[in-house]
Amino acid sequence: MIDIEAIKRIKGGPMNRKRTILLPILALAACCLESLAAQPEMLPLAFHPTRTLEVGGLEGERLALWRDHRLFYIADDGYLIDGFENRPGTHPWQGEHLGKWLHAATHAYRMTGDQKIKDKMDELVSRLLATQIEDGYLGTYPEEARFMNVPEGTAFLSDDIPDEKKQRMEKVTRGGWDTWTFRYNIYGLLTYEKFFPNEAIVDCCRKMADLLIEVYGGGKHDITKYGTRKGISATTLLESIVMLYQRTGEKKYLDFAEDIVMMSEKNPDLRLVGEMLDRGTVVKPGEGKAYQLMANLLGYLQLYRCTGNADYIQAVEYAWNDIRKNHVTANGGLWGRKTAYNGNGECFAHTDAFDPAYVKLEGCSDTTWVQLCLHLFELTGDAKYFKEAEPTLINSIHAHQHPSGRDWHYYIYPNQNPTAYRSGFHCCGSSQPRALEMFAVYMAGQMNEAFCINSLAPASYRLSNRFGGGTLETTGNFPLGTTAEITLKSKTEKSFPLNIIVPKNCELKSVQVNGRAVTPLKTDNGFMSVSRRWSPGDKLTVELKFRLVATVQKGALTPPNGKMPGKAQNWVAFNYGPLTLGQCIETEEEMATYEPFAGMSDTEAMLAMLEKVPGTKIAFKVKGTDLTLVPFVSAMSRVVPLPQETNTAGLATSPRTRDNLPEASGGKCYYRMQ
Repeated sequence: MIDIEAIKRIKGGPMNRKRTILLPILALAACCLESLAAQPEMLPLAFHPTRTLEVGGLEGERLALWRDHRLFYIADDGYLIDGFENRPGTHPWQGEHLGKWLHAATHAYRMTGDQKIKDKMDELVSRLLATQIEDGYLGTYPEEARFMNVPEGTAFLSDDIPDEKKQRMEKVTRGGWDTWTFRYNIYGLLTYEKFFPNEAIVDCCRKMADLLIEVYGGGKHDITKYGTRKGISATTLLESIVMLYQRTGEKKYLDFAEDIVMMSEKNPDLRLVGEMLDRGTVVKPGEGKAYQLMANLLGYLQLYRCTGNADYIQAVEYAWNDIRKNHVTANGGLWGRKTAYNGNGECFAHTDAFDPAYVKLEGCSDTTWVQLCLHLFELTGDAKYFKEAEPTLINSIHAHQHPSGRDWHYYIYPNQNPTAYRSGFHCCGSSQPRALEMFAVYMAGQMNEAFCINSLAPASYRLSNRFGGGTLETTGNFPLGTTAEITLKSKTEKSFPLNIIVPKNCELKSVQVNGRAVTPLKTDNGFMSVSRRWSPGDKLTVELKFRLVATVQKGALTPPNGKMPGKAQNWVAFNYGPLTLGQCIETEEEMATYEPFAGMSDTEAMLAMLEKVPGTKIAFKVKGTDLTLVPFVSAMSRVVPLPQETNTAGLATSPRTRDNLPEASGGKCYYRMQ
């Protein structure tokens, strides 16, 4: 169990005590304390991303679709800023969208250099800062409903408020999402400011945080009594507050972060760290609300960097393992379902509630899982974390995205009938472009003395002088193809290890350097490494073997009335390398047409029933049926072509010409078994 009293005593762990001792010495030496504050001592990161210059293939197409068709569609809509400029807004969490957009758009600009993106970011940041009230408030709520006036969710609508106004206020403030807006304001602004330094932005974030401290700091009020799901929505603020501490070095923000921890751990219905250290389950804290729970874990991960408190990282790692083992579907999406013991379909549930036609894969949860995996990889350098992020992106995030690039699914299901996408504002449509952009950032970089290629998808990267300068380019068609060629377009010769991550459900078939076979070494943290003196023009060719894998999920067959519990049931899905295979569904009747594995229990026998479709690389027929399994993302969309043996370019349709496209079809990836 986490030691709350120890947190009170230490207020930041041993590294903060060290910093306290140093301050008088630095003062005597007449050093600038402000410069020290700007660089707080933190545990080092294991992995440092390099600059991704371009991404191709499937991921590159999906990035281009969002950038070309949704980025400005959202940014030019007044809804993004209107709730701040014309308070109150029209929706309880209207304020989240601008911070999320800033996060994604900043990384989009960093890769593309598109001045239109920069101009739009500058405009919206300026307009947002102009709406901050003198006391620091930067939200979308009417004055009576702001978190300062209802810090613990108490009633605020007095009887003398006219009914018409009362109804409007109830509509735009229900649930208490005011601190949530602050969380994304600080997050988005500090992401932007990291690349475009501006003290006015930092001051704006300080004022927001100072107002929060005035209300919740030092135990004045309990933040877990504000907002939804036992307060777990409000405590997502943790990550943003730690980010502000990392940017400013001002200890009051670290103190406030640990105030949030203490309030969380004192709440028996939240208590995330304590539940994980007790080897509990992610189903319990905050009713298991998946998106918010993982957002809290991101805060604890950053807090660990700043304090060295091992409880935080141990809790995050245990939660990650629990989620990976029990709550990730074969297509990488995180499933939730409404039950008697949680709040809604976006909450984690015990495995006996699993039914692929009923469980929901929420886009925000998938995005935050990708983010959690990437940050754990960045901190620890363990390849297993990146290997879990990639299939979620390839199979679930991409399946949420309509091939027009503008529309997104809020939810998808592992077994999904055809359904419409949504073009307007919703939390998942604002979150999921962030997953695309974050993944692109972490595709390659430096770890110790090695250059690491984490994804074999087509891309080009900047090489620092340590690796010879110039660029490195990966070509091929992964994940729709099995070969990748890595070319060093460096300026000088350099000796260093070149590390690659072998993707999930894949094996190395061969590795060649300039046409000659080499045997890479496996590192302790899960990479395959080739170390030599590299010259400009050298080529490393990687050929993969995709494993055909059967994934069994225990659950229940939901009764026709949709109520639980149903009859105990095992389900099977198939992956080919990093790709989830699925059946195209055009009508509801097709969902129940084929159950070729019913009554079977031997997964090897099931795998033997699958055979390649002649002329294709990644399509399979089920023997004895006319059932074809294709990549799940293809099953979810009529307009994503199935790559043929001769189609080395992969998805050939230009994203810039995709207008008036048909709606996507549905996909089925789980089948009943014994």
